[in-house]
Amino acid sequence: MVDHGFEEIAAEAEGAEARRVDWTIVKRMVVDQRSTKTVSTVYVLRRDGIDTEFPYLGAAREAVNKKIVHPEKLTRPKADYAAVANKK
Repeated sequence: MVDHGFEEIAAEAEGAEARRVDWTIVKRMVVDQRSTKTVSTVYVLRRDGIDTEFPYLGAAREAVNKKIVHPEKLTRPKADYAAVANKK
């Protein structure tokens, strides 16, 4: 299992409660037994009893509206720190 979570789906009828749907992303690999090299990799999204295959993990996460922001993308470049220090 690579990732799992849930999403709230709004009720279709008025007065009904929202429904929680659990989802799971599983990595399925085909490996050559002799050389132990990966032949193919597919990410399978299991949601509400339906399996959907994606070629990349990012595509599977996008299908469930999960956005991951990496810390290195949140950190400013060193040049920005120097520019701010020179302005003061």
